[in-house]
Amino acid sequence: MTERQRKLLHLLTRAYIETGKPVPSSWLAGKLGVSPATVRYDLADLEAAGLVEKPHASAGRVPTRRGFRQYALAQLPPQPLPHETLERLMRVIAHSGSHWPQLTAQMVARLSGYPVVVRLTTPPRAEVLEVHLSDLGGGRVLAVAVLAGGLLLEGVVELDRPPEAGFLEQAERWLHGPFPLAELSARPAPSPQLEELARALVRAFGTPRSERYVEGLGSMLGEPEARDPEFVRRTLDLLETLPQTPVTPAGGLDVRVGETEGISLVQAGFRRAGRTGEITMIGPLRMRYRQALSVAHSFSHALEGEPHHAG
Repeated sequence: MTERQRKLLHLLTRAYIETGKPVPSSWLAGKLGVSPATVRYDLADLEAAGLVEKPHASAGRVPTRRGFRQYALAQLPPQPLPHETLERLMRVIAHSGSHWPQLTAQMVARLSGYPVVVRLTTPPRAEVLEVHLSDLGGGRVLAVAVLAGGLLLEGVVELDRPPEAGFLEQAERWLHGPFPLAELSARPAPSPQLEELARALVRAFGTPRSERYVEGLGSMLGEPEARDPEFVRRTLDLLETLPQTPVTPAGGLDVRVGETEGISLVQAGFRRAGRTGEITMIGPLRMRYRQALSVAHSFSHALEGEPHHAG
């Protein structure tokens, strides 16, 4: 591919992303300042390379999946968001407490205009900081464990008999951490009642799983592609299967074009509060890759508390 053909492909792709309509060669010629014949020859080469195609009964061209991918990869490394915006993001995240994953998903969806999934993995050695116990009556106790990094585990414990006065306060003092969650049932208990409670807590909490926060799904329904029920179905299926895939490594940035038919993903990995996470934006092939990559890249740095500048 010549440099002129590369510029032609990128110009055509940007125009198609903005309009959703096939791009005529006359318009491309005017933008590039070359003759229509030159553009037609270059388009023929790009078509032969599988980068553009001519829709049926149309005078213009559109990018193929391969053409979109070539364009998307050309946006790497992305330009970060403005410095002032990054500083505001870092301040908001720093003061959001344990709600930072939900807030991150909301802000990314708002800035990108695409559905967003924020995934967090559970640390392999989760640490319990404290456990809060509330008597529900009839031997039932609501237990909420606070783990390092802000993760909460909640469950209802069934005891053989209602707890005696002062027992829950004693249990909370005994359960004050930090200590590994995996060792909860093995902790030396000063009484049979506390030993029974520990076993019940292990059953109630189960095995911590990865967390997932989804925001902005309605924005996908506003895309022209959503008029196709199959596109909507594939998007929803992708949301269901995404938790089964490995997260992008911290500091990593990936763009996946058309691996699921008609759908693209922009993903950025990060590490925060001892946990590995991932931001995923979901869009059609006609995704605004430059903007999406910029937002994903900038947020991953903001979550790690690192300002990032161009260059």
